[in-house]
Amino acid sequence: MLRVKTKDVLKNIFYTAKGNLPEYICGITNNSNTVKKGFIYVAIPGCRTDGHNFIGEAAKKGASIAIVERFVENIDIPQIKVENARKVLSKISANFYGHPSKKLNVIGVTGTNGKTSFVYILSKILLSAEKKTGTIGTLGFTILDKFYSTDLTTPESFQIHSIMYKFVENGIEYAIMEVSSHSLELNRVNDIDFDVGVFTNISHDHLDFHKTMDAYVRAKTKLFQLIPEKGFCLINLDDRFAERFMEATKCVTYTYSISDYNAHFYWEYVQEAEDGIKGIINAMGSKIHIESRLSGKFNLYNILCSCACAHLLGIEAKTILKGVESIERIPGRLEEFRAPGKPRIFVDFAHTPDAFENVLNALTHLRKDKGNLITVFGCGGNRDRRKRPKMAKTAEKYSSLCVVTNDNPRFEDPDEIIKDILSGFSNKANYIVIKDRKEAIEYAIREANENDIIAILGKGHENYQEIKGVKHPYSDIDVVKELYGLK
Repeated sequence: MLRVKTKDVLKNIFYTAKGNLPEYICGITNNSNTVKKGFIYVAIPGCRTDGHNFIGEAAKKGASIAIVERFVENIDIPQIKVENARKVLSKISANFYGHPSKKLNVIGVTGTNGKTSFVYILSKILLSAEKKTGTIGTLGFTILDKFYSTDLTTPESFQIHSIMYKFVENGIEYAIMEVSSHSLELNRVNDIDFDVGVFTNISHDHLDFHKTMDAYVRAKTKLFQLIPEKGFCLINLDDRFAERFMEATKCVTYTYSISDYNAHFYWEYVQEAEDGIKGIINAMGSKIHIESRLSGKFNLYNILCSCACAHLLGIEAKTILKGVESIERIPGRLEEFRAPGKPRIFVDFAHTPDAFENVLNALTHLRKDKGNLITVFGCGGNRDRRKRPKMAKTAEKYSSLCVVTNDNPRFEDPDEIIKDILSGFSNKANYIVIKDRKEAIEYAIREANENDIIAILGKGHENYQEIKGVKHPYSDIDVVKELYGLK
Protein backbone atom coordinates (compact mmCIF):
# COMPACT_ATOMS: atom_id res chain seq x y z
CA MET A 1 0.00 0.00 0.00
CA LEU A 2 1.23 3.48 -0.86
CA ARG A 3 1.86 5.97 1.94
CA VAL A 4 2.21 9.59 0.82
CA LYS A 5 2.68 12.76 2.85
CA THR A 6 -0.57 14.70 3.18
CA LYS A 7 1.08 17.96 2.18
CA ASP A 8 2.17 16.36 -1.11
CA VAL A 9 -1.29 14.96 -1.79
CA LEU A 10 -2.83 18.40 -1.19
CA LYS A 11 -0.26 20.28 -3.26
CA ASN A 12 -1.83 23.13 -5.30
CA ILE A 13 -5.24 22.56 -3.69
CA PHE A 14 -7.05 25.61 -2.29
CA TYR A 15 -9.00 24.64 0.83
CA THR A 16 -10.19 25.49 4.33
CA ALA A 17 -9.36 22.88 6.97
CA LYS A 18 -11.29 21.94 10.08
CA GLY A 19 -9.32 19.76 12.48
CA ASN A 20 -5.71 18.56 12.54
CA LEU A 21 -4.60 16.81 9.37
CA PRO A 22 -2.68 13.52 9.58
CA GLU A 23 0.89 13.39 8.32
CA TYR A 24 0.33 10.62 5.79
CA ILE A 25 -2.41 9.35 3.44
CA CYS A 26 -2.78 5.70 2.40
CA GLY A 27 -5.44 5.92 -0.30
CA ILE A 28 -8.29 7.88 -1.90
CA THR A 29 -11.91 7.04 -2.67
CA ASN A 30 -15.31 8.67 -3.17
CA ASN A 31 -17.15 5.49 -2.16
CA SER A 32 -17.71 4.99 1.57
CA ASN A 33 -17.95 1.23 0.98
CA THR A 34 -14.32 1.03 -0.16
CA VAL A 35 -12.77 3.24 2.55
CA LYS A 36 -9.79 1.77 4.40
CA LYS A 37 -7.71 3.02 7.29
CA GLY A 38 -5.77 6.16 6.41
CA PHE A 39 -7.82 6.99 3.29
CA ILE A 40 -9.09 10.35 2.12
CA TYR A 41 -12.84 10.15 1.57
CA VAL A 42 -14.11 12.65 -1.01
CA ALA A 43 -17.77 13.57 -0.50
CA ILE A 44 -19.32 14.35 -3.89
CA PRO A 45 -22.89 15.63 -4.29
CA GLY A 46 -24.49 13.33 -6.88
CA CYS A 47 -27.70 13.05 -8.87
CA ARG A 48 -29.08 10.24 -6.68
CA THR A 49 -27.11 10.48 -3.44
CA ASP A 50 -24.95 13.03 -1.67
CA GLY A 51 -21.55 11.82 -0.50
CA HIS A 52 -21.76 14.15 2.50
CA ASN A 53 -24.40 11.80 3.97
CA PHE A 54 -21.82 9.01 4.23
CA ILE A 55 -18.93 10.82 5.93
CA GLY A 56 -19.79 9.26 9.30
CA GLU A 57 -19.71 5.79 7.76
CA ALA A 58 -16.37 6.57 6.08
CA ALA A 59 -14.96 7.76 9.42
CA LYS A 60 -16.00 4.52 11.14
CA LYS A 61 -14.14 2.55 8.47
CA GLY A 62 -10.92 4.46 9.10
CA ALA A 63 -10.94 7.49 6.81
CA SER A 64 -8.46 10.04 8.14
CA ILE A 65 -9.72 13.05 6.13
CA ALA A 66 -13.02 13.97 4.48
CA ILE A 67 -12.93 16.38 1.56
CA VAL A 68 -16.24 18.25 1.46
CA GLU A 69 -18.04 21.10 -0.28
CA ARG A 70 -19.68 22.02 3.03
CA PHE A 71 -18.65 21.25 6.59
CA VAL A 72 -20.68 18.54 8.30
CA GLU A 73 -21.35 18.65 12.05
CA ASN A 74 -20.60 15.86 14.54
CA ILE A 75 -17.85 14.27 12.44
CA ASP A 76 -14.79 12.96 14.29
CA ILE A 77 -12.25 13.28 11.45
CA PRO A 78 -10.66 16.40 9.91
CA GLN A 79 -12.60 17.98 7.06
CA ILE A 80 -11.22 19.94 4.12
CA LYS A 81 -13.71 22.23 2.40
CA VAL A 82 -13.20 22.89 -1.32
CA GLU A 83 -15.21 24.58 -4.03
CA ASN A 84 -15.50 21.57 -6.38
CA ALA A 85 -14.91 18.12 -4.90
CA ARG A 86 -14.83 16.38 -8.30
CA LYS A 87 -12.04 18.59 -9.61
CA VAL A 88 -10.12 18.18 -6.36
CA LEU A 89 -10.55 14.38 -6.49
CA SER A 90 -8.80 14.41 -9.86
CA LYS A 91 -5.96 16.65 -8.63
CA ILE A 92 -5.23 14.79 -5.40
CA SER A 93 -5.37 11.44 -7.22
CA ALA A 94 -2.68 12.64 -9.63
CA ASN A 95 -0.63 13.93 -6.69
CA PHE A 96 -1.04 10.74 -4.64
CA TYR A 97 0.13 8.46 -7.46
CA GLY A 98 2.94 10.78 -8.58
CA HIS A 99 1.38 11.90 -11.88
CA PRO A 100 1.95 8.54 -13.62
CA SER A 101 0.49 9.74 -16.95
CA LYS A 102 3.52 12.05 -17.34
CA LYS A 103 5.66 8.91 -17.58
CA LEU A 104 3.51 7.33 -20.33
CA ASN A 105 2.53 8.03 -23.91
CA VAL A 106 -1.22 8.47 -23.38
CA ILE A 107 -3.61 8.11 -26.33
CA GLY A 108 -7.21 9.11 -25.62
CA VAL A 109 -10.07 8.20 -27.95
CA THR A 110 -13.59 9.60 -27.80
CA GLY A 111 -16.75 9.29 -29.89
CA THR A 112 -20.13 7.57 -29.73
CA ASN A 113 -19.11 4.31 -31.42
CA GLY A 114 -15.82 2.59 -32.23
CA LYS A 115 -13.80 3.47 -29.12
CA THR A 116 -13.39 -0.09 -27.86
CA SER A 117 -12.51 -1.42 -31.32
CA PHE A 118 -9.93 1.34 -31.83
CA VAL A 119 -8.29 0.60 -28.47
CA TYR A 120 -8.25 -3.13 -29.15
CA ILE A 121 -6.84 -2.88 -32.68
CA LEU A 122 -4.20 -0.26 -31.85
CA SER A 123 -3.05 -2.22 -28.81
CA LYS A 124 -2.54 -5.34 -30.96
CA ILE A 125 -0.51 -3.29 -33.44
CA LEU A 126 1.68 -1.77 -30.72
CA LEU A 127 2.20 -5.17 -29.06
CA SER A 128 3.22 -6.53 -32.48
CA ALA A 129 5.78 -3.73 -32.59
CA GLU A 130 7.05 -4.95 -29.20
CA LYS A 131 5.84 -1.79 -27.49
CA LYS A 132 4.76 -2.39 -23.90
CA THR A 133 1.10 -1.37 -23.97
CA GLY A 134 -1.75 -0.95 -21.50
CA THR A 135 -5.39 -0.11 -22.18
CA ILE A 136 -8.33 1.34 -20.22
CA GLY A 137 -11.94 1.14 -21.39
CA THR A 138 -15.26 -0.64 -21.62
CA LEU A 139 -13.69 -4.09 -21.54
CA GLY A 140 -11.69 -3.27 -18.38
CA PHE A 141 -7.96 -2.56 -18.42
CA THR A 142 -5.03 -4.54 -19.69
CA ILE A 143 -1.35 -4.69 -18.86
CA LEU A 144 0.37 -6.25 -21.86
CA ASP A 145 -1.81 -9.33 -22.54
CA LYS A 146 -3.34 -9.64 -19.05
CA PHE A 147 -6.94 -8.45 -18.59
CA TYR A 148 -8.55 -6.91 -15.48
CA SER A 149 -12.27 -6.13 -15.26
CA THR A 150 -13.85 -2.71 -14.56
CA ASP A 151 -17.46 -1.46 -14.78
CA LEU A 152 -17.16 1.96 -16.45
CA THR A 153 -16.07 3.13 -19.88
CA THR A 154 -13.87 5.59 -18.02
CA PRO A 155 -13.31 4.78 -14.30
CA GLU A 156 -13.25 7.47 -11.60
CA SER A 157 -10.18 9.71 -11.53
CA PHE A 158 -8.53 7.96 -8.55
CA GLN A 159 -9.01 4.61 -10.32
CA ILE A 160 -7.48 5.92 -13.55
CA HIS A 161 -4.37 7.19 -11.79
CA SER A 162 -4.14 3.93 -9.84
CA ILE A 163 -4.25 1.95 -13.09
CA MET A 164 -1.66 4.21 -14.70
CA TYR A 165 0.54 3.83 -11.62
CA LYS A 166 0.37 0.06 -12.23
CA PHE A 167 1.27 0.69 -15.87
CA VAL A 168 4.43 2.56 -14.83
CA GLU A 169 5.33 -0.16 -12.31
CA ASN A 170 5.09 -2.73 -15.11
CA GLY A 171 7.21 -0.76 -17.56
CA ILE A 172 4.31 0.18 -19.87
CA GLU A 173 5.21 2.71 -22.58
CA TYR A 174 1.84 3.34 -24.25
CA ALA A 175 -1.52 3.77 -22.52
CA ILE A 176 -4.56 3.73 -24.82
CA MET A 177 -7.72 4.95 -23.15
CA GLU A 178 -11.41 5.24 -23.98
CA VAL A 179 -12.60 8.68 -22.88
CA SER A 180 -16.35 9.01 -22.39
CA SER A 181 -18.36 12.23 -22.48
CA HIS A 182 -19.32 11.62 -18.84
CA SER A 183 -15.68 11.44 -17.77
CA LEU A 184 -14.91 14.70 -19.56
CA GLU A 185 -17.94 16.48 -18.14
CA LEU A 186 -17.39 15.10 -14.62
CA ASN A 187 -13.68 16.06 -14.49
CA ARG A 188 -12.41 12.47 -14.24
CA VAL A 189 -9.60 13.01 -16.75
CA ASN A 190 -8.69 16.63 -15.97
CA ASP A 191 -5.24 15.70 -14.70
CA ILE A 192 -4.29 13.07 -17.25
CA ASP A 193 -1.41 14.18 -19.46
CA PHE A 194 -2.67 13.12 -22.88
CA ASP A 195 -0.28 13.06 -25.84
CA VAL A 196 -2.74 12.06 -28.57
CA GLY A 197 -6.46 12.66 -29.08
CA VAL A 198 -8.57 10.54 -31.46
CA PHE A 199 -12.17 11.21 -32.57
CA THR A 200 -14.29 8.41 -34.08
CA ASN A 201 -17.84 9.73 -34.64
CA ILE A 202 -20.87 11.36 -33.04
CA SER A 203 -24.45 10.09 -33.05
CA HIS A 204 -27.46 10.11 -30.69
CA ASP A 205 -26.45 8.93 -27.21
CA HIS A 206 -26.37 10.02 -23.55
CA LEU A 207 -28.86 12.83 -24.06
CA ASP A 208 -30.42 11.83 -20.73
CA PHE A 209 -27.25 13.31 -19.22
CA HIS A 210 -26.22 16.01 -21.70
CA LYS A 211 -29.79 17.03 -22.70
CA THR A 212 -28.82 18.33 -26.18
CA MET A 213 -26.57 17.17 -29.03
CA ASP A 214 -24.69 20.48 -28.81
CA ALA A 215 -23.85 19.85 -25.14
CA TYR A 216 -22.87 16.25 -25.94
CA VAL A 217 -20.48 17.36 -28.70
CA ARG A 218 -19.09 20.14 -26.52
CA ALA A 219 -18.28 17.61 -23.79
CA LYS A 220 -16.49 15.35 -26.28
CA THR A 221 -14.36 18.23 -27.62
CA LYS A 222 -12.91 18.80 -24.14
CA LEU A 223 -10.50 15.92 -24.75
CA PHE A 224 -8.93 17.86 -27.62
CA GLN A 225 -8.43 20.90 -25.43
CA LEU A 226 -6.28 18.69 -23.18
CA ILE A 227 -3.84 17.72 -25.96
CA PRO A 228 -0.61 19.80 -25.78
CA GLU A 229 0.86 21.54 -28.82
CA LYS A 230 3.62 18.91 -29.02
CA GLY A 231 0.99 16.15 -29.38
CA PHE A 232 -1.37 15.40 -32.27
CA CYS A 233 -5.04 14.73 -32.95
CA LEU A 234 -6.65 12.33 -35.41
CA ILE A 235 -10.15 13.16 -36.60
CA ASN A 236 -12.80 11.39 -38.70
CA LEU A 237 -13.29 13.78 -41.62
CA ASP A 238 -16.52 12.02 -42.64
CA ASP A 239 -18.31 13.00 -39.44
CA ARG A 240 -20.52 16.09 -39.57
CA PHE A 241 -18.96 17.42 -36.37
CA ALA A 242 -15.34 17.04 -37.54
CA GLU A 243 -14.82 20.80 -37.81
CA ARG A 244 -15.81 21.34 -34.16
CA PHE A 245 -13.13 18.91 -33.04
CA MET A 246 -10.49 20.49 -35.27
CA GLU A 247 -11.30 23.91 -33.83
CA ALA A 248 -11.04 22.62 -30.25
CA THR A 249 -7.31 21.87 -30.32
CA LYS A 250 -4.10 23.83 -30.76
CA CYS A 251 -1.96 20.85 -31.77
CA VAL A 252 -1.33 19.47 -35.26
CA THR A 253 -4.38 17.66 -36.62
CA TYR A 254 -4.59 14.73 -39.03
CA THR A 255 -7.72 13.37 -40.69
CA TYR A 256 -8.97 10.03 -41.97
CA SER A 257 -11.86 9.17 -44.29
CA ILE A 258 -13.33 6.29 -46.29
CA SER A 259 -14.74 8.65 -48.91
CA ASP A 260 -12.57 11.79 -49.09
CA TYR A 261 -9.17 11.49 -50.76
CA ASN A 262 -8.21 14.88 -49.32
CA ALA A 263 -7.83 13.25 -45.91
CA HIS A 264 -4.35 12.37 -44.64
CA PHE A 265 -5.39 8.71 -44.42
CA TYR A 266 -7.89 6.90 -46.67
CA TRP A 267 -8.61 3.53 -48.27
CA GLU A 268 -6.92 3.59 -51.67
CA TYR A 269 -8.42 0.19 -52.42
CA VAL A 270 -10.65 -2.04 -50.34
CA GLN A 271 -12.53 -5.30 -50.80
CA GLU A 272 -15.18 -6.41 -48.29
CA ALA A 273 -16.14 -10.08 -48.04
CA GLU A 274 -17.92 -12.39 -45.64
CA ASP A 275 -14.61 -13.48 -44.15
CA GLY A 276 -13.10 -10.03 -43.72
CA ILE A 277 -11.51 -6.97 -45.29
CA LYS A 278 -8.58 -6.63 -47.67
CA GLY A 279 -7.20 -3.37 -48.97
CA ILE A 280 -4.55 -0.70 -49.11
CA ILE A 281 -4.49 2.37 -46.88
CA ASN A 282 -2.88 5.51 -48.25
CA ALA A 283 -1.01 6.93 -45.28
CA MET A 284 0.11 10.40 -46.38
CA GLY A 285 1.63 8.87 -49.51
CA SER A 286 2.85 5.64 -47.93
CA LYS A 287 1.03 2.33 -48.49
CA ILE A 288 -0.22 0.05 -45.73
CA HIS A 289 -1.50 -3.33 -46.96
CA ILE A 290 -4.31 -4.69 -44.80
CA GLU A 291 -5.84 -8.15 -44.38
CA SER A 292 -8.34 -8.51 -41.56
CA ARG A 293 -10.91 -11.05 -40.39
CA LEU A 294 -13.11 -8.21 -39.17
CA SER A 295 -16.02 -7.23 -41.40
CA GLY A 296 -18.57 -4.45 -41.89
CA LYS A 297 -18.36 -0.81 -43.00
CA PHE A 298 -17.85 0.37 -39.43
CA ASN A 299 -14.72 -1.79 -39.22
CA LEU A 300 -13.39 -0.01 -42.31
CA TYR A 301 -13.38 3.06 -40.06
CA ASN A 302 -12.03 1.23 -37.01
CA ILE A 303 -9.13 -0.33 -38.93
CA LEU A 304 -8.34 2.88 -40.83
CA CYS A 305 -8.32 4.99 -37.67
CA SER A 306 -6.17 2.51 -35.73
CA CYS A 307 -3.66 2.09 -38.55
CA ALA A 308 -3.46 5.86 -39.09
CA CYS A 309 -2.66 6.39 -35.41
CA ALA A 310 -0.06 3.62 -35.46
CA HIS A 311 1.58 5.18 -38.53
CA LEU A 312 1.73 8.57 -36.79
CA LEU A 313 3.34 6.86 -33.79
CA GLY A 314 6.10 5.62 -36.09
CA ILE A 315 5.07 1.97 -36.50
CA GLU A 316 6.21 0.37 -39.78
CA ALA A 317 3.62 -0.76 -42.35
CA LYS A 318 4.58 -4.46 -42.14
CA THR A 319 4.17 -4.39 -38.35
CA ILE A 320 0.79 -2.68 -38.66
CA LEU A 321 -0.33 -5.46 -41.01
CA LYS A 322 0.96 -8.10 -38.58
CA GLY A 323 -1.01 -6.55 -35.71
CA VAL A 324 -4.25 -6.31 -37.69
CA GLU A 325 -3.88 -9.87 -39.03
CA SER A 326 -3.50 -11.20 -35.48
CA ILE A 327 -7.05 -10.15 -34.54
CA GLU A 328 -9.63 -12.92 -34.87
CA ARG A 329 -12.39 -10.99 -33.13
CA ILE A 330 -13.04 -8.12 -30.74
CA PRO A 331 -14.80 -9.38 -27.58
CA GLY A 332 -18.48 -8.43 -27.62
CA ARG A 333 -18.20 -6.70 -31.00
CA LEU A 334 -19.87 -8.73 -33.76
CA GLU A 335 -18.67 -11.83 -31.95
CA GLU A 336 -19.82 -14.82 -33.98
CA PHE A 337 -20.97 -18.26 -32.83
CA ARG A 338 -21.80 -21.26 -35.04
CA ALA A 339 -23.13 -24.78 -34.56
CA PRO A 340 -24.01 -27.45 -37.15
CA GLY A 341 -27.52 -27.01 -38.54
CA LYS A 342 -28.05 -23.84 -36.49
CA PRO A 343 -28.27 -20.14 -37.45
CA ARG A 344 -25.16 -17.99 -37.16
CA ILE A 345 -25.35 -15.82 -34.04
CA PHE A 346 -23.62 -12.46 -33.60
CA VAL A 347 -23.36 -10.81 -30.19
CA ASP A 348 -22.65 -7.07 -30.19
CA PHE A 349 -22.55 -4.21 -27.70
CA ALA A 350 -24.52 -1.90 -30.05
CA HIS A 351 -26.80 0.27 -27.92
CA THR A 352 -27.41 3.41 -30.00
CA PRO A 353 -29.49 3.97 -33.16
CA ASP A 354 -26.33 4.56 -35.21
CA ALA A 355 -24.64 1.41 -33.87
CA PHE A 356 -27.80 -0.57 -34.70
CA GLU A 357 -27.68 0.80 -38.25
CA ASN A 358 -24.01 -0.13 -38.66
CA VAL A 359 -24.25 -3.63 -37.22
CA LEU A 360 -27.55 -4.69 -38.80
CA ASN A 361 -26.59 -3.29 -42.19
CA ALA A 362 -23.36 -5.32 -42.05
CA LEU A 363 -25.19 -8.49 -41.04
CA THR A 364 -27.74 -8.06 -43.82
CA HIS A 365 -24.91 -8.44 -46.32
CA LEU A 366 -23.73 -11.65 -44.64
CA ARG A 367 -27.05 -13.47 -44.99
CA LYS A 368 -27.25 -16.49 -47.25
CA ASP A 369 -29.87 -16.72 -50.02
CA LYS A 370 -33.37 -16.71 -48.55
CA GLY A 371 -31.90 -16.23 -45.09
CA ASN A 372 -33.57 -13.92 -42.56
CA LEU A 373 -32.20 -11.65 -39.87
CA ILE A 374 -33.70 -11.96 -36.38
CA THR A 375 -32.74 -9.30 -33.84
CA VAL A 376 -32.90 -9.71 -30.06
CA PHE A 377 -32.56 -6.46 -28.12
CA GLY A 378 -33.71 -4.26 -25.27
CA CYS A 379 -32.75 -0.81 -23.98
CA GLY A 380 -30.97 0.24 -20.81
CA GLY A 381 -32.92 1.86 -17.99
CA ASN A 382 -32.27 5.35 -16.65
CA ARG A 383 -30.79 6.36 -19.99
CA ASP A 384 -32.01 8.53 -22.85
CA ARG A 385 -35.60 7.44 -23.58
CA ARG A 386 -35.65 9.24 -26.94
CA LYS A 387 -33.34 6.73 -28.60
CA ARG A 388 -35.51 3.70 -27.76
CA PRO A 389 -38.10 4.05 -30.56
CA LYS A 390 -35.30 4.96 -32.97
CA MET A 391 -33.51 1.70 -32.19
CA ALA A 392 -36.76 -0.21 -32.72
CA LYS A 393 -37.30 1.50 -36.07
CA THR A 394 -33.80 0.55 -37.23
CA ALA A 395 -34.15 -3.04 -36.02
CA GLU A 396 -37.50 -3.38 -37.80
CA LYS A 397 -36.01 -2.02 -41.04
CA TYR A 398 -33.44 -4.80 -41.26
CA SER A 399 -35.09 -7.71 -39.44
CA SER A 400 -37.77 -10.22 -40.37
CA LEU A 401 -38.48 -10.53 -36.64
CA CYS A 402 -37.47 -8.54 -33.55
CA VAL A 403 -37.51 -10.15 -30.11
CA VAL A 404 -37.81 -7.32 -27.58
CA THR A 405 -36.43 -8.17 -24.16
CA ASN A 406 -34.81 -6.68 -21.07
CA ASP A 407 -31.33 -5.17 -21.12
CA ASN A 408 -30.16 -3.47 -17.90
CA PRO A 409 -33.37 -1.94 -16.52
CA ARG A 410 -31.45 -0.47 -13.57
CA PHE A 411 -33.97 1.48 -11.44
CA GLU A 412 -36.55 1.91 -14.20
CA ASP A 413 -39.70 -0.18 -14.71
CA PRO A 414 -38.90 -2.74 -17.46
CA ASP A 415 -42.47 -2.48 -18.75
CA GLU A 416 -42.06 1.26 -19.31
CA ILE A 417 -38.79 0.70 -21.18
CA ILE A 418 -40.46 -1.86 -23.45
CA LYS A 419 -43.40 0.48 -23.98
CA ASP A 420 -40.98 3.15 -25.26
CA ILE A 421 -39.32 0.61 -27.58
CA LEU A 422 -42.60 -0.64 -29.03
CA SER A 423 -43.66 2.90 -29.95
CA GLY A 424 -40.98 2.81 -32.66
CA PHE A 425 -42.42 -0.19 -34.56
CA SER A 426 -44.74 0.37 -37.50
CA ASN A 427 -46.24 -3.14 -37.47
CA LYS A 428 -47.08 -5.33 -34.47
CA ALA A 429 -46.46 -8.44 -36.58
CA ASN A 430 -42.74 -7.56 -36.71
CA TYR A 431 -41.97 -8.09 -33.04
CA ILE A 432 -42.62 -10.27 -30.02
CA VAL A 433 -41.92 -9.35 -26.38
CA ILE A 434 -40.14 -11.90 -24.18
CA LYS A 435 -38.86 -10.16 -21.05
CA ASP A 436 -36.50 -12.91 -19.85
CA ARG A 437 -33.38 -12.38 -21.95
CA LYS A 438 -32.27 -16.02 -22.00
CA GLU A 439 -35.76 -17.13 -23.03
CA ALA A 440 -35.75 -14.46 -25.75
CA ILE A 441 -32.53 -15.89 -27.18
CA GLU A 442 -33.91 -19.45 -26.99
CA TYR A 443 -37.03 -18.34 -28.86
CA ALA A 444 -34.99 -16.66 -31.61
CA ILE A 445 -32.97 -19.85 -32.11
CA ARG A 446 -36.14 -21.96 -32.33
CA GLU A 447 -37.66 -19.61 -34.92
CA ALA A 448 -34.52 -19.50 -37.10
CA ASN A 449 -33.08 -21.99 -39.56
CA GLU A 450 -29.48 -22.62 -40.57
CA ASN A 451 -29.60 -19.98 -43.33
CA ASP A 452 -30.65 -17.25 -40.90
CA ILE A 453 -28.62 -14.85 -38.79
CA ILE A 454 -29.48 -13.86 -35.21
CA ALA A 455 -28.21 -10.55 -33.85
CA ILE A 456 -28.16 -10.20 -30.04
CA LEU A 457 -27.56 -6.54 -29.33
CA GLY A 458 -26.96 -4.26 -26.37
CA LYS A 459 -24.81 -6.10 -23.85
CA GLY A 460 -21.90 -7.54 -25.81
CA HIS A 461 -19.11 -8.46 -23.40
CA GLU A 462 -21.07 -7.63 -20.22
CA ASN A 463 -21.32 -10.40 -17.63
CA TYR A 464 -24.18 -8.99 -15.58
CA GLN A 465 -27.75 -7.68 -15.76
CA GLU A 466 -28.34 -4.65 -13.55
CA ILE A 467 -31.74 -4.56 -11.80
CA LYS A 468 -32.54 -2.08 -9.01
CA GLY A 469 -28.87 -1.47 -8.20
CA VAL A 470 -27.92 -5.16 -8.11
CA LYS A 471 -25.73 -6.72 -10.80
CA HIS A 472 -26.99 -10.24 -11.36
CA PRO A 473 -24.62 -12.65 -13.15
CA TYR A 474 -25.64 -12.89 -16.80
CA SER A 475 -23.87 -13.06 -20.15
CA ASP A 476 -25.31 -13.20 -23.68
CA ILE A 477 -22.11 -14.93 -24.75
CA ASP A 478 -22.36 -17.60 -22.06
CA VAL A 479 -26.03 -18.22 -22.90
CA VAL A 480 -25.24 -18.71 -26.60
CA LYS A 481 -22.30 -21.02 -25.79
CA GLU A 482 -24.53 -23.08 -23.51
CA LEU A 483 -27.34 -23.35 -26.08
CA TYR A 484 -24.88 -24.25 -28.84
CA GLY A 485 -22.91 -26.71 -26.70
CA LEU A 486 -19.75 -24.66 -27.06
CA LYS A 487 -18.70 -24.62 -23.39
